[in-house]
Amino acid sequence: MNLAGRIWICFLGLCLIGAGTIFVNYLWGAYQRATLMDSWVESEAEVKVSKVADGGFDQRGLPKYRHELSYRYSFKGENYEGNQARRLPTESSELKKVKKYVDRYPAPSIRPVWINPTNPAQSVLKKDTKASLYSIWFPCLFVIGGVGMIANAIFRRPKAG
Repeated sequence: MNLAGRIWICFLGLCLIGAGTIFVNYLWGAYQRATLMDSWVESEAEVKVSKVADGGFDQRGLPKYRHELSYRYSFKGENYEGNQARRLPTESSELKKVKKYVDRYPAPSIRPVWINPTNPAQSVLKKDTKASLYSIWFPCLFVIGGVGMIANAIFRRPKAG
């Protein structure tokens, strides 16, 4: 393989390493955020409002729905109000998806709530999943493949003949 071919293979290997690293970092960050929630304190919340609300329109012009939620809880003698079922907003252009959350957290009801002990105003009714760690192996293959391509391009001996 000539020098230009080796440089091209190294460039492709670096692209694979870069893409793989971006996704590994994203998945690792999601796992770390979910693990951090393990230190949150569990308590009880009184769900006051749980309904489907109009969320405007999505980027395709379709109607978007969001889960409007309000609940009360107390932490160390202080009363707080929360409005998040999960860390990320619950919204979709599919009405059925949002209705599932309304059915899961009906008003009025008592539900478990997880409270951030360092910021008690931050709470969720459902903790993040750690499933991102189960799929982190896939982008790692891209990193390993890129390293293999570079090593092959640099250390491969030219064919005799």
